[in-house]
Amino acid sequence: MLRRVRVPARVNIIGEHTDYAGGLALPFAADYYLELTAKRTEFDYLGDQTVIDLWRCAGGWPAEIKIQSNIPIGKGMSSSAALCLAIVLAVNDSVDRLKACQEAQRIENEILGTPCGLLDQMAMMFGEVNHASMIDFSQLSVQSIPIPKDWKFKLVDSGINRKLSETEYDQTHQEILVQQENERVKKSLTASAIELGKLLNQSHEYLTMIGVSTQEVDTLVEQLQNTEGVLGARMMGGGFGGMILVLVETELVLPDLPLVNSSNGPTIEEIL
Repeated sequence: MLRRVRVPARVNIIGEHTDYAGGLALPFAADYYLELTAKRTEFDYLGDQTVIDLWRCAGGWPAEIKIQSNIPIGKGMSSSAALCLAIVLAVNDSVDRLKACQEAQRIENEILGTPCGLLDQMAMMFGEVNHASMIDFSQLSVQSIPIPKDWKFKLVDSGINRKLSETEYDQTHQEILVQQENERVKKSLTASAIELGKLLNQSHEYLTMIGVSTQEVDTLVEQLQNTEGVLGARMMGGGFGGMILVLVETELVLPDLPLVNSSNGPTIEEIL
């Protein structure tokens, strides 16, 4: 028996570092993918040792496990969360969607040592083409929100690779700052592209204030914010580098970069 699971990446429009504080976020599943195949064996666990450790932590059966992925690693697009979610879904393809997210969070915490919340897993799991997910972490609820056609996003690589498990990650941010980020998420639900751009710029200022940005990243973000045709920009992900999310007026802005598109959630295929 062979089981194949494909999980999308995650792009977070706004609402960073709010999940563990019971806040709000507006991410979408993005059209980059990690694919895991697990072929049952009689006794052996075969594959990359870290993957095997995650697999066994999730209760996985003896299998040969292979991974293919075009999700950039260390760029704030949740490659580790995609791997953990794929493992959980391959081990138990009938698990409840929220429980799958929580189990993926658990094995990422335990094996990879990543102090993550549930943003990444829920964004991937509840993904829908042309929609973002309005997530309320105080209730672990998800509302599907259509993405306006004039919200056009590109990703700019800061050139700084980051590994969340190796970065200083302080979850005790001032409550007032998190509340302000929550308010930006609420405003984004009815925002025009121009208004959203301003909210993204404010969100990056918030990331700087809570200490998860760097001078190098701030300089690059400011350059992008001042680029003609760019409506707003902010660092994305856990911090300290990775991708910068850029809202552009048209596809012709930053012409060397493609638009990043939304995706449906995970798919599971079983071949007997």
